[in-house]
Amino acid sequence: MATELLTHAKTGVIQMGWPKLYEAVAFKGNKDDDKSAKKDDKKKNESTPAYGFPVLLDKDDPDHMRTVRILQKLSKNAEANAIALKKWGKKDRIVSNDGLKDADEDEILDGDKTVLMTDKYPNRANHFYVNFSRSSKAGRPGIRYIDDEGILRELPEPILGTKEDIQAAQANLNDARAAYATADEDAREEAKTLVLEATRNLEEAQERDAKAKEVKVLWDKLVYPGQNVQASVTARAWKTQTGSGVSYRLDNLTIVGGGVRDGSFEYDEDFTDEDIEALIAWRDKHVNAKPSKADDEAALLADTDFDEADSDDEVDEDTGEIAVKPRRKAAVSRRRPKPVEVEDDDVDEDEDEDEEEAPRHRPKKTSSRGRRKPAPVEVEDDDVDDEDYPDMF
Repeated sequence: MATELLTHAKTGVIQMGWPKLYEAVAFKGNKDDDKSAKKDDKKKNESTPAYGFPVLLDKDDPDHMRTVRILQKLSKNAEANAIALKKWGKKDRIVSNDGLKDADEDEILDGDKTVLMTDKYPNRANHFYVNFSRSSKAGRPGIRYIDDEGILRELPEPILGTKEDIQAAQANLNDARAAYATADEDAREEAKTLVLEATRNLEEAQERDAKAKEVKVLWDKLVYPGQNVQASVTARAWKTQTGSGVSYRLDNLTIVGGGVRDGSFEYDEDFTDEDIEALIAWRDKHVNAKPSKADDEAALLADTDFDEADSDDEVDEDTGEIAVKPRRKAAVSRRRPKPVEVEDDDVDEDEDEDEEEAPRHRPKKTSSRGRRKPAPVEVEDDDVDDEDYPDMF
């Protein structure tokens, strides 16, 4: 019997794609296919939950191409072993589907038609594509990470199902309390014991959930697309009724660290020193700007009882600024004006009550003889249409 060829090896340092490592994920078949498929066919479309992640290997990166050659060698060995063990015929090698794809040359299905991988996924141009996976039946791959001090540590196992555990524990406690409330004298002590036990179970579930959140924080910090990792994989030849091929099982994983999250950008790449200087200049111009002369003049006119006929004011011929001299306060009329009657049927009485009443001058007691009747006051209509400004009314 020929010696079995090596099918297990380590990759170089690669960048992890979107990972399925915290929890195994099952591949789901096309929804349209599932609707028309029979029950037995639907089961075939359902895959076993698996762990893993995809990888893009750049053809221009020497380290990535070293990994490509390793995978190609493992694939050939796996095919040779399958033929030697008579699991494959020689024809299987010709039509086999390799898990390592050249995105610029290999074709994939896009609906009902076959297209180049780069036609469907342009970002894979000039790359090899491979998916490392491991069935949940085989358990989660061993995962360790190198911490900031250079110490190799084991990534803790995720704690799953804590939310459901808390809900179940809370429901049990509610039932125990309800039973205690309706228990008679003889059953009261036993019901109290059940309440205490249910309370402890809820507290334990909450403590487990808190621990699970701590573990999840560490996973989110270390396991993400774009992270630098080194993987150990095994090439495996397979054959089904529909064809044959080679896949790559993920065995173990070391998280090197220092990767850049896929889809994220470093701050210094986006905002240079020149950008910051320009932003400061913009802020000084728009936010911290001093009022202009036009603003000063507008404020002056608004706050000053300016009389154009008054020739005492001095005007600077160069700047146009007006130096207003202090004026004596106008004498307050002692005559009590007649109340103005507004002939408008549409005035809302509630609005009149809310308006602040203007201060009234105390009239000076004088004889009514010779008192002049004030001219009638005209109320101008500001022509505001309610429909034009619905939010104002």
